[in-house]
Amino acid sequence: MNAAPSILKRVTILSAVAALVATAGLFAPGDTVATGSFTSRNLDLKIDSRAWYNGESVPSSTWSLKKLVPGMDKFFNFGDIKPGDFGKTVVSIHPSKSKSWLCLDFSNFENKDNTQNEPESAVDQNGLATGELGTGMKFFGWIDDGDGAFEPPRENPLFGTSTRSALTTINNKSYTIADATHGPACQDGGTKYVGIAWCVGSMFVNLTNGKMSCDGSELGNAAQTDSISVDVSIRAMPASQDERFTCGTKPRSEEENRERIGDDVWHEVGDRS
Repeated sequence: MNAAPSILKRVTILSAVAALVATAGLFAPGDTVATGSFTSRNLDLKIDSRAWYNGESVPSSTWSLKKLVPGMDKFFNFGDIKPGDFGKTVVSIHPSKSKSWLCLDFSNFENKDNTQNEPESAVDQNGLATGELGTGMKFFGWIDDGDGAFEPPRENPLFGTSTRSALTTINNKSYTIADATHGPACQDGGTKYVGIAWCVGSMFVNLTNGKMSCDGSELGNAAQTDSISVDVSIRAMPASQDERFTCGTKPRSEEENRERIGDDVWHEVGDRS
């Protein structure tokens, strides 16, 4: 009867968090806090990132393998996007010390109207209640091989195969990179890549040949000055400590993690400094 709690208390969950932030118009978004990537006795997790905006490299969202800097690292951060703008980020995930299950989590999604200029106020029926960029901006994700190109059928989509709006695809969602139902686990010292493409407007993805395009003509003035932001987490679980681990459909809360792994371990890997 006492065996199960002791097993749960040996479980370690790590999370590396960066942000996605985008604003339409000239109004800068608020800060989105990142909480870093961490090391425990059983698992080490590091991340690198490559990002492009309208075909050009984005130095601020491109970095070599490292532990993320809390409050600083963002997978993209643009303060003045326009209809038809598009971009892509390839995240490289490197767990070590253990074979690992890996999940991609989106949480703390915000879709803000912020304020209104004259063109926006003439067509925005919602006023300041909610932003329109959450539905006007589209996202598509896939498991990549590291080259940054979506190449079906060898590479599989993660999200955005039908509905692609940010409000649907990155609003409190979890996606499986590797878990017990979508194995195998990532090897100790192995690497997994995730590609995330975005478009301000209508995004078209050919699921047969992988070609993508972006059309901004559908996005009217209602989205001006609006912004979206979301925390993006890579969750890692040592496979040997939970052979049946699954990512779920939404990120676990801090309370759920505490209940799952026990307060003693949570203070070890949850109160990370």
